[in-house]
Amino acid sequence: MQEKHIYHRDELPDAFRWQAVSFMRAAWPSIFTGPLRLLKHTYPSDIGTAHFTISEEEVLLSYASVMRLSLTHAGEEHVVYGLGNVFTSPPYRGEGHGRQVVEMATRFLQDSDADVAALFCNPSLERFYAGCGWEAPPGAITRIGTPERHSEYKELRMMLFLSEKGRRARAAFAREPLYVAWPW
Repeated sequence: MQEKHIYHRDELPDAFRWQAVSFMRAAWPSIFTGPLRLLKHTYPSDIGTAHFTISEEEVLLSYASVMRLSLTHAGEEHVVYGLGNVFTSPPYRGEGHGRQVVEMATRFLQDSDADVAALFCNPSLERFYAGCGWEAPPGAITRIGTPERHSEYKELRMMLFLSEKGRRARAAFAREPLYVAWPW
């Protein structure tokens, strides 16, 4: 029987953590370089991670995670949650699991203290995430680094504008570059 579950911080069972990290190694090898070469967790536990799983008999079918951080954008501090590491293992694709974990994460974000939530994806996935309520601010630019030293990040940024403060900042998130330390 399939089970859906939300785990907070370090509650993710080791069997699921290893399956998630193994998938990440195969799908996104560029993450595993330098000091992250032997990464053993999807995100550091000290950043308020939540994990969303669909499993069957200890087999992780689909997974997503969110992390909490504060970001300054256009001179204003925002509570931001980043959605990342979204995947469905290849044998279980086409069964709706990816949509289900994204919907679980989206509901979690809607009930959180976040001003905004953001994810980065290939532009070909825009329709998938839009179907779960996410939007791509038109013309949005994301940069890795600081205003003084950065590189352009070409993946599509999609967002949820959750609090009143976040909704008021919608135009600024489209107009002003977003600077992040790393793309989650």
